[in-house]
Amino acid sequence: MTRVIPNLFIPGAAKSGTTSLHDLLNCHPDVCMSVVKEPVFWNSPSFNNPKRIAWYSSLFTDPESKILGESTTSYMYYPEFISTIKKQFSTTPKFIFILRNPIDRCYSHYWWMHGRSQEKRSFKESVSADVNRSFEAYGNLPNYYYHFGLYGKWIKRFYDAFGKDHVKLITLEKLIEDRTQTLNACFSFLEVSELDVIPEIVSNKTSKLKYPKLFHFINKTALGKYRYTKIAKYLISRQRIEALKQRLRNMPYFKSEEALEYPKISESNRKWIRSLYKEDVAYLKQISGQDFKEWSDFNN
Repeated sequence: MTRVIPNLFIPGAAKSGTTSLHDLLNCHPDVCMSVVKEPVFWNSPSFNNPKRIAWYSSLFTDPESKILGESTTSYMYYPEFISTIKKQFSTTPKFIFILRNPIDRCYSHYWWMHGRSQEKRSFKESVSADVNRSFEAYGNLPNYYYHFGLYGKWIKRFYDAFGKDHVKLITLEKLIEDRTQTLNACFSFLEVSELDVIPEIVSNKTSKLKYPKLFHFINKTALGKYRYTKIAKYLISRQRIEALKQRLRNMPYFKSEEALEYPKISESNRKWIRSLYKEDVAYLKQISGQDFKEWSDFNN
């Protein structure tokens, strides 16, 4: 069995355009991105399981491509990912982070969780609770609204582990403003040819989840999250569970065609979230050498 080892990761940030970047990079003839965008493979202790290896390798439809990449946002936050890559990879891969103004990212994240009926508290209650707790490993409830946006903290770990020359930072705002220039900067970083024309791609927008309680019940049951279904983890292969989860997400019964819309953030909440991230954004600017002027909230 041939094990496919990617040489590119998009580890985040969550709710910052990783799906769009994944799909756009895949347009390059020398780039093959995984057919499942978030395999969540390398931060799992089962990455050496033969069946998991076969499943993961099958996600790369052109394994001879110069660049093989995948985009699992949880890699940004799990220390196990960095230690595993350093132990298992003989050649250091490259990492592209797409970041979004942390205020907008935080607000979007909250409403995404709210739309999935996994958050009942108000925006301020949710973020305040997150600020006052320590970051820990998470499963089906990724409600670290504040912690996920501490870009300086998370990216410093990648700089220290792999070196700045293996890490590239772009922003969603720049990708929207000048898609061709931003993508070609990524292709140059990956040492593949630049493209004169970048195809128009509309990645799936976040949509409302129909029947969220039933959706989460079935999802957790398949994963053996309930006491009476824990045996499922031993009777059903991880491949089958991943396939079930993917089918569940795409079932018309659960997937609404209606885009998730939410109210504009209030000015008071915007100022409050800015105060929470001001220090970390300054740190990010310092360690990266980038000014992030597109984030006007942090220009003074």
